[in-house]
Amino acid sequence: MNGEQRHTEPVDVRLILRREIVGGPQVLLSRRAGRVYAAGLWHLPSGHPDGPHEDVVTALVREAREETGVVIDAADIRAAVTVHHRSPGGASRTGYFFRSAGGRASPGSQSRTCATRWNGHPWARCPPGWWRTATPG
Repeated sequence: MNGEQRHTEPVDVRLILRREIVGGPQVLLSRRAGRVYAAGLWHLPSGHPDGPHEDVVTALVREAREETGVVIDAADIRAAVTVHHRSPGGASRTGYFFRSAGGRASPGSQSRTCATRWNGHPWARCPPGWWRTATPG
């Protein structure tokens, strides 16, 4: 370290929750509202650890419940991908994406800043207003 300050950055947790229906697979999306980051855009349900005491899996379980009403068991969560990227403002961030085969309860927003819906768009054709994780780097 040579006396220099360590690099720090925000940590994001994101949930990929799929369901199979007759018309094809769907993924759960949430839409942020109010004066929040990525307001008005659809994206995977997400959040942040509440501090150094909370690991990323615990944060994901909590955020899924708080923001979408979906209850998932930590034992059902599998790592999907980790992405180091830049926010639209250029700041460095690390996003941990997880998938879950579980999920009890229908989504129903538990937050005033978030709406949820099941979306049937293929990944190659995301819906209008879809927030893609910003510039890799």
